[in-house]
Amino acid sequence: MTQFEIYKSFLFVAELLVAEFMFVYRLPKRRYFPVRAIAGILSCFGVAFALPVLSENAIYTSVLFLVIFAYTVLVCKVLFSNSWITLIFCCLAGYTTQHLSYELYNIALSVMNVPATDGFYGSGEGNLFPNIAVFVTYLFIYVIAYCVSYFLFSRKLAGSGDVNLKSTFIFAFAVFILVIDIMLNAIVVYNPRPDMTLHAIIISIYNVLCCLVSLYLQFEVALRRRIEKDYDAMRDMVEQQKKQYALSKENIELINIKCHDLRHQLRELEGSRAITPGALKSIADSISIYDSMVRTGNDALDIILTEKSLVCSKENIQFSCIVDGEKLGFFSDEDVYALFGNIIDNAIEAVRDVEPSKRTISLRVRMIGDMLVVGASNYYASAIKRSGGEIVTSKDDKNHHGFGLKSIRYICERYGGSMDIKTDNNVFAITLLFFVRGDAGGEEKERS
Repeated sequence: MTQFEIYKSFLFVAELLVAEFMFVYRLPKRRYFPVRAIAGILSCFGVAFALPVLSENAIYTSVLFLVIFAYTVLVCKVLFSNSWITLIFCCLAGYTTQHLSYELYNIALSVMNVPATDGFYGSGEGNLFPNIAVFVTYLFIYVIAYCVSYFLFSRKLAGSGDVNLKSTFIFAFAVFILVIDIMLNAIVVYNPRPDMTLHAIIISIYNVLCCLVSLYLQFEVALRRRIEKDYDAMRDMVEQQKKQYALSKENIELINIKCHDLRHQLRELEGSRAITPGALKSIADSISIYDSMVRTGNDALDIILTEKSLVCSKENIQFSCIVDGEKLGFFSDEDVYALFGNIIDNAIEAVRDVEPSKRTISLRVRMIGDMLVVGASNYYASAIKRSGGEIVTSKDDKNHHGFGLKSIRYICERYGGSMDIKTDNNVFAITLLFFVRGDAGGEEKERS
């Protein structure tokens, strides 16, 4: 076997599979994955070995590599349950990483004055690496390039790996860049000029830049679409919360009016024998919701705290708050409702799973100098999942859950604030800081 035949049948396939693995390992796996994986890997080597080298020219060898790449995408479809576009995206990122590493290795060979015939495209028989220095250089470059690609690009993929491409043109352009880059490299390799070492280095540098541009375009499209999708979901959620706020405000006002009227009627019935004391107490207990109304100096905050206090009371959760609602005057009512609604909803969701003695939620809103500090804390039981430094939902349906903290951060940053989260000793603590000019006035009011 020639050096090229050994390279395309074994080394290239191994490089490509390792690079693709960096981008697909998070994807949902099909049943009997280990067996499928072993069979798929062996078949990749088998197909690469079976492909004949009928002609040693740039176009034919480029087609050979693209056919091998296409087969690896097919194997990934057998291994993972994602869509074709997701698998093509991930495999293409792997191929671009492999080719980037190869071009960097070519630059090193040129600098070391290693002849092209001693490289991977060599037509002679024997070793792909003429000496130990070349082999060590190969390992060093590929390991470093793969690690950099993993940290810069692979880790940006979501846990499920699903990719939503809004601009297919840009993605297609990234594919086009890589294909042209592969063909240009083959043309240079099969048309060597012994006196043009500098020219070969320049071409390789150009090819490296093309690979970097291709990777950037791929992930720019994918990440931008993910951000747009999250923004659309949060916008819909905010609109729903605005409608919920208006409805809750009407309901609370109506309940208060009815409870107020019933209280007066009860006082008139207390001296009457037409109703028993036990029945009077039952009615009084039923309208005790009137006493549960939280009054903080901010109407929107009063509504959401009243709602959540009733929920906590029903679920035997101790909810305490010390708040100065008047200091929230620079917030819109809808944002106050959404912000504190998400904070308390997340806390209620968390404490449902803890032991009864730890089912407590604490909320604080106070001024410290010129800073408005909003703090909430609660216990939690299940492990907190993180992705890219951010806390993500533990629910399976990622499309409809996990936007609570994103919404809190979005509202916080829109008002020039900052958000900090600590998760020590199974206590989840969130702190929001806002710089407030002047004295917002008001006194802290407490309800437990």
